[in-house]
Amino acid sequence: MKLKKSLNFWDVFALALGQVIGSGIMVLIGIGIDYTAYAVPLAFILSAILSLIKQMPVVFMGSAMPATGGLYVYCKRVLGKKVGFFYLAVLLITHILIALFALGFANYAAALVPALNIRYVAFGILVLFYLVNLVGIHPAAVVQKIMIVFLLLGLSSLIFFGILEVDYSNFTHQENLFPKGWYGFALACVVMSFATGGAQYISEIGGEMKNPHRDLPRAMIFSTLIAACFFALVSIVAVGILPLEQTANATLSDVAREILPDYLYVAFMVGAGLFALATSINSTFTWATKSVLIACEDGWLPKGLAVVNERFNTPHILLTILLFVGGAPVLLGWSLNYIVMLGSGLVFIYDMIPIIAAFLLSKRLPEVFASAHLKLSERTLKTICVGGILILLAQLALSWSSIGFIGSGLIIGYIVFIIGYIHFRAKHMNIVD
Repeated sequence: MKLKKSLNFWDVFALALGQVIGSGIMVLIGIGIDYTAYAVPLAFILSAILSLIKQMPVVFMGSAMPATGGLYVYCKRVLGKKVGFFYLAVLLITHILIALFALGFANYAAALVPALNIRYVAFGILVLFYLVNLVGIHPAAVVQKIMIVFLLLGLSSLIFFGILEVDYSNFTHQENLFPKGWYGFALACVVMSFATGGAQYISEIGGEMKNPHRDLPRAMIFSTLIAACFFALVSIVAVGILPLEQTANATLSDVAREILPDYLYVAFMVGAGLFALATSINSTFTWATKSVLIACEDGWLPKGLAVVNERFNTPHILLTILLFVGGAPVLLGWSLNYIVMLGSGLVFIYDMIPIIAAFLLSKRLPEVFASAHLKLSERTLKTICVGGILILLAQLALSWSSIGFIGSGLIIGYIVFIIGYIHFRAKHMNIVD
């Protein structure tokens, strides 16, 4: 699959930062406060560290063999075609999480204009960025960079006006930090790990980068670190000014209204509130179809789905499917909490597969391991991989403890369906690995 190499470092960095910084600080922070109160800044910092550990194997493979549909290609080349498609199939269903970004956007819009219908606004913003991405990845990247500037300015205004107003005495007592115990703090870290992760998905567009060996690792690492700094500072303001009952399970709009002048409040709600979620929606539309293109080319899915528009160089059929995958939970009225926990239960499953691939890379593809732009010894890479897998297993157990019997049944049922599909499709394709 040959797509045009049109993205420079700043394009890639903007897409990565927009993917990371969207829902985490603007939507999920209220859920985190409900779980662990004044320890939510610690949950953000710890989750960012854990996210970097989990991402480093992907960063390494991205520097060694960048490709369109990167994560799927890495898994396929190292672990075999069946495991590669299993990874992709689990990834596909997690695209329901784009609904989280859309609903967060709609909630912030409704804070500015209360008469707005949440579902219609959420579905409308999905349609808007679907149309933006239909006309090409470069226009989408340009829009992303503009939104990122306003996003960072908005978050900076909240930090500037709020950081000196915080009552820091609340951060010194254990009963304030961990009102639901270590289990509550651990659940907050699970939620925040969804917030601080996501940069690895830009490896999906490695085939469209001008210098992927260099730019892909840098964009992943720098975007996660910068996002973590903003997350920690904003979360201190978010939890440290208003009473907990006003901030738990709420967005940042109430805090912003309390501390910002009226003109800056509106600017914050647009620049940070709306653009934070918009950048994540735009970024997801940018990368989410790339692995599917390769899977269609490999024969796992109908090749007719992978049609690329000759004028705009975009997969219009797959983008349309993605629109409806993200739009369905919005139109069905699913809650934010349920979407994030159900999605995370699957995220932690498929995140393990690329880490396993990285662990075996030096043995299965020694020449690729040796050619990596990012230099790590075999022992160092394997140690990081083991750490990443242990982190994911712990997060998976915590996530599954919160989604209930029905959610667990849906996940297990889907995995069984995937295994059956792979078995019968592989026979048709004469795949034996």
